[in-house]
Order: sequence, then structure tokens, then C-alpha cells
Amino acid sequence: MELHGSILENLHNALASARRLRGHPVYQDTLTYWRDLVQEARRLRQDPACTQSEAIGAAIASLEGELAERNNSRHAT
Repeated sequence: MELHGSILENLHNALASARRLRGHPVYQDTLTYWRDLVQEARRLRQDPACTQSEAIGAAIASLEGELAERNNSRHAT
């Protein structure tokens, strides 16, 4: 996965986009990127040298919440 900036910056940017796009359709590629970003953040967070583990964990949880809400609203018809 190619990131521009830190993992935390990427998580915050994805979260801002997900919130801005609530109620609007999003390309499947974007959703895939967000999910891959969460997986990469989890992987990096497991590194003992990670100094931002708590902040990354909070950002992961927030983005996962947005993804879950989007998934639930898609199925609630």
C-alpha cells in the first residue's frame, strides 16, 4: 500500500472523507482503500517501535465505525 504522509494522517484524511460523504455513494475502490488502510494501520500498530499506538487505535476505531455505518445503511432498506 502506498501512503502519502504518516499512517495517522492517512487515517484522519480517510475519516474526514467518510464523514463528508455520509449519505452519498462512494466508489468501491475508495471503500477498498479505506479497508486496506485499516488493515495496514493495524499491522503497523503491532510494531513495538510504534510511538502512536493509542492515537492510531482511536483513528482505526473511528474509521471502522464509519465503514460499519455505511455498510449497515446500505443494507437497511
